[in-house]
Amino acid sequence: MNTVKQIPAYQRVLMVDPQHFDIQYSINPFMKDEHGNLKKVDKAKARQQWNALAETYRKLGLDVVVIPGRPNFPDMVFAANQSMPYWSLDKNVPAVVMAKMQSDFRKDEVPFFTEWFEGEHYSMGEITGEPTMTFEGNGDVSIQGKRPVIWAANGPRTSVEVAEALHKLTGYEVVSLRLQDPRFYHLDTCFSILNTDTVAYYPGAFDSADVEKIKKGFSRQIEISLEECRDSFAGNCHSPDGKHVILQQGSPKFCAALREHGFEPIEVDTSEFMKSGGSVFCMKMMAY
Repeated sequence: MNTVKQIPAYQRVLMVDPQHFDIQYSINPFMKDEHGNLKKVDKAKARQQWNALAETYRKLGLDVVVIPGRPNFPDMVFAANQSMPYWSLDKNVPAVVMAKMQSDFRKDEVPFFTEWFEGEHYSMGEITGEPTMTFEGNGDVSIQGKRPVIWAANGPRTSVEVAEALHKLTGYEVVSLRLQDPRFYHLDTCFSILNTDTVAYYPGAFDSADVEKIKKGFSRQIEISLEECRDSFAGNCHSPDGKHVILQQGSPKFCAALREHGFEPIEVDTSEFMKSGGSVFCMKMMAY
């Protein structure tokens, strides 16, 4: 792994106001019930859950920045997908790569985030290549703590060519992973970097070669069971400071493993957002 340079920690949490959150279409396995109908969102409950998550970040000392939600973009609240903020090694400034969303329902969310990053004077970048190439931001890529290393997944939402494109654009080392289970359509559903040395993941989402990459890349690996990853979205947990791990309630085995490794789990309720296929990690973007 590239250990020549260390990158600074994020200081802010970017979230999107849930005013327009709803389920109006189906683009993942979670958005319909057992009868094939779109699930119904309790908007008042969703607001309470979103507020509680934002307050959790504030209590950990992080600045929460809120972008307004927009009509006709019910999934915009999942702020992990529209971009990949990173630290530019060449310019020594905050930078960002904007997403190229796979779903037509979500493509037009990206300009609202572009506007925010431009207003914050980020160095702007985008994936170039074939017009059909797709890239869903931090839904499918994750930076390894203080190391300039990107773990990049390809599969249902992000093209395999993105890994090389990100390497050329950022200068970071990029480790490519292949998602092989349709239930885990984004990397952030089954793989969460807790700090520079530690990752939590569900091994069954990857083939044996990629599991070996993960084991070589992190000195500590915490395995998540299929049941807790699938039913309680444990793989969509988030550690904003390398010490605390915020996650959906209902994963006692994973919480015990976190404590054994010195982490403090903080359980929250994101059940309304889980109806749309997202939980803690999906609902925020770490930024400078």
